[in-house]
Amino acid sequence: MIRVMLVDDHALVRMGFRMLLADAQVEVVAEAASGEQACEDYPRVKPDLVIMDLSMPGMGGLEAVRRLLAKDPQVRILALSAHEDTAHPRRVLRAGKVVHVAW
Repeated sequence: MIRVMLVDDHALVRMGFRMLLADAQVEVVAEAASGEQACEDYPRVKPDLVIMDLSMPGMGGLEAVRRLLAKDPQVRILALSAHEDTAHPRRVLRAGKVVHVAW
């Protein structure tokens, strides 16, 4: 079973992902509503995958990706963005080893 941390500032989005992932034999081990919370909780939870929204108030997903990679170069991240431009995904890919960028 894959252990996942969901990071999104919208509780409804996190709930939707949690419901979808439950059918896929994926265990959601943590949820975070901000980049700050994700960076704080990640070392304790050590998920196999972080599903990260890029656009959040406060510390955005891009900065959270950078900080998580600095703490753990082996972290695996699926970055999500609703932005239509290609700049956001490119920035995330340049930030480090990211599993996939979806927008």
